[in-house]
Amino acid sequence: MNIKKILSDFGSWIFAGLTFLGFIIIYAGIGGRGKYNPMGDTNWYFVGTGIILILPFVIYMIKIKFMLKKSSDENTERINELIRTGDKIAVNLDKLEIQTNSYRQEIEVGSGYNRRNEYINVNHNVIQIDIPYKNESIKYKLNIDMDPTKLKMHFAIKEKTELYVDPENPNNNYLDLKFLES
Repeated sequence: MNIKKILSDFGSWIFAGLTFLGFIIIYAGIGGRGKYNPMGDTNWYFVGTGIILILPFVIYMIKIKFMLKKSSDENTERINELIRTGDKIAVNLDKLEIQTNSYRQEIEVGSGYNRRNEYINVNHNVIQIDIPYKNESIKYKLNIDMDPTKLKMHFAIKEKTELYVDPENPNNNYLDLKFLES
């Protein structure tokens, strides 16, 4: 067993428990005493204690949101830099081989008397491209969740797209597939 993993899991449980306890203390401090007891006066000491217990959770959520935003901005900046300064390689979409695994999955929806089974379509398309670049081969693998017929139609309409490659680091590349988003 890894001690760091155990301590991390234990810390996560304590963090979640303190947040839950904070919500309960705020509820009790506001005066929520249950179904048969009348509402009491607000106990500001309880409310303040509950807010202090919830505050680390709020700070953590804000921190995660900013980290995700920063990561997204950095990726957008990397892609724009590749488009501006990278080597542009034309990729013929007609010759791409699409490996498809499409099926219908049965899922249970609702609960109690409203429970029923529904079927959803699952489309798993894998595209693998080997593109020669400066006496090397760039292997590009892409997973697309789209109806295979629709995907082939998009590729037939577009016919060609570009792969942008960083000249110093061929592993830093970007395949322009923005046309699939529309």
